[in-house]
Amino acid sequence: MDNSEEIKKIVAKIDIGKISEYLQEHSTSTSLKEIVKYSKRVLDNNEDEQVFKLGVWLGYVLRTICDPNKAGYVKDEKEKKYWLELSEELFKQTIGKKK
Repeated sequence: MDNSEEIKKIVAKIDIGKISEYLQEHSTSTSLKEIVKYSKRVLDNNEDEQVFKLGVWLGYVLRTICDPNKAGYVKDEKEKKYWLELSEELFKQTIGKKK
């Protein structure tokens, strides 16, 4: 679990401003609120195990906001691709490639 620095680099790419825009439209979304909260916790945390766990969770939540069968908040294909790439990077640094 020595990937915490890599995980932090990936999490730093999460555009909190963009997530906040989605939140304006979907103000009750727990997923979007968690992205903001957990991103900050990852960046402020020095405990490898916590960074790892939060990195895994962020990977799943980023996929959820893009999935039309789940939350489906992201409609723009370019944005969707960006979030899914970040999700994939997080999985590679944590639990392995997500299928």
